[in-house]
Amino acid sequence: MSVASVSLPPNTPITVQDVQHCASQLGITLTQAAESDLHILLAALHESAEALDKLEDYVPEVDFVRFPRVGGREPAEGENDNGAWAYKVTIQANPPISGPLSGRTICIKDNITVASVPCKLGTSVFSNWIPKTDATVVKRVLEAGGTVVGKAVCENFSMSGSSFTAASGPVQNPYARGWTAGGSSSGCGYLVGSGEVDLGIGGDQGGSIRLPAAFCGLVGMKPTFGLVPYTGIISLDASIDYTGPMSRGVLDNALMLRVMAGTDGLDDRQMGTPAPDGVPDYPGMVRDAQENGIKGLKIGVLKESFALPCMEQRMEAKVREAAARFTQLGAVVEEVSVPMHLLSPVLWSGMRHGMAEQSVLANQVGRRGVYLTDLPGLIRPLTQEKWDKFSPISQNLMLNNVYLQEHYPHLYGKAQNLYRRLRAEYDKVFDSYDVLITPTTPFVANTNPDPSDSILTKVGKSAGLTLNTCPFNGTGHPALNLPIGWMTEGGEGVKLPVGMQLVGPWWGEGMIYRAAAAWEKEYNWKEL
Repeated sequence: MSVASVSLPPNTPITVQDVQHCASQLGITLTQAAESDLHILLAALHESAEALDKLEDYVPEVDFVRFPRVGGREPAEGENDNGAWAYKVTIQANPPISGPLSGRTICIKDNITVASVPCKLGTSVFSNWIPKTDATVVKRVLEAGGTVVGKAVCENFSMSGSSFTAASGPVQNPYARGWTAGGSSSGCGYLVGSGEVDLGIGGDQGGSIRLPAAFCGLVGMKPTFGLVPYTGIISLDASIDYTGPMSRGVLDNALMLRVMAGTDGLDDRQMGTPAPDGVPDYPGMVRDAQENGIKGLKIGVLKESFALPCMEQRMEAKVREAAARFTQLGAVVEEVSVPMHLLSPVLWSGMRHGMAEQSVLANQVGRRGVYLTDLPGLIRPLTQEKWDKFSPISQNLMLNNVYLQEHYPHLYGKAQNLYRRLRAEYDKVFDSYDVLITPTTPFVANTNPDPSDSILTKVGKSAGLTLNTCPFNGTGHPALNLPIGWMTEGGEGVKLPVGMQLVGPWWGEGMIYRAAAAWEKEYNWKEL
């Protein structure tokens, strides 16, 4: 520790009572002599903190002349009946850019910053946050000629696999009103799934791209850890944060990932990531698979992914049938085993401490990158009024954090260590196989709960939902949802999409896209 002075600054507002208050927060008692000395040191810290707070912040600048924000507004009555829009705005290059995303409309998950556009994060804990910078992925899609048409609803603090926790209300499934769109990229799921928007940029911290993709009939990619910069996006936990494309087809997904991927010089998670001009030609790989097929590709169907709690037998049958179709495309399909996959719910429980600290408690520390410094003060300090505005899922996470801190302070680190072991177990399979297959979800979309339902009923809507998706957030492997058909639910015979997850080795997005493109070309999921 370095201090500038060991003398009490004149006119300091810091008192011995401030020292005592800090000590009480730690649950300890200080001697009178220690209080006196620590009073001087705390006063010195206060002086430095005040000086730092007055300095101008340093975040990436935005070219508002080249990329003006036009027509920003809240969704008008009648244009948001399905609850998917958080904010409407049009942003495109001026003059227009001819690029790979020219003519494509894009919605942005509302945990991703867009300068001068409100960011709501699915909550009413705060209502006045307007970020000052664009996330790197926003800048890149605009520079590629894309047109941003608004912010898509994000579930409450990005913490729900279902679509009923946003303060603005439930987001509907594009195929069945009253049924979940999945979360937490719920707005993107509906807007892209319904065809209202061409492409979406989602976020994934346990499955939040792949779950709505599965429920809304989309292709959704969670890339390799660090492939796409997370700069300018609200973090849940830096070790499990991902952003990626959501689309209705494989080629569009690959096209968008190529635009989004590559180092930005700001996100310290990008060790080993190529520069933007060195990103593989994912669209070219898709076209090659469509034209030349995937004969000889080795696909492993993960045995344990069907043995997790909540897995419906109908889902297992549907996914195994879809996986077997690869044999008709010339691929080798065999069952493989990774017993440690069954530990996914146990490992994920250890991550809850980090999620609470870095997200709802806004304790972002230990990173080199762009910090969103105007957000924490809107969340902290926690009050009863703010607590009441958190969703039951976020409330549960905060209570979990307190319990784990008190009783199991080592578990977060242990979970991280064991995720490295799990990565090694998957990698052994990838020594012999190109792609792994699992069900994305254990069941298809269920209904949104009633607002008056109990906490257990609401939390239960997502129980078991991420058991096949969250492991790959922890290990860093790329994973994609591919729609493969329908299942019928309820007495009214509602037809809902089914998703299959394709997982690759680190940096194996191209192989995943090849497999998905070949399957998609041969089989129309809407007819299965």
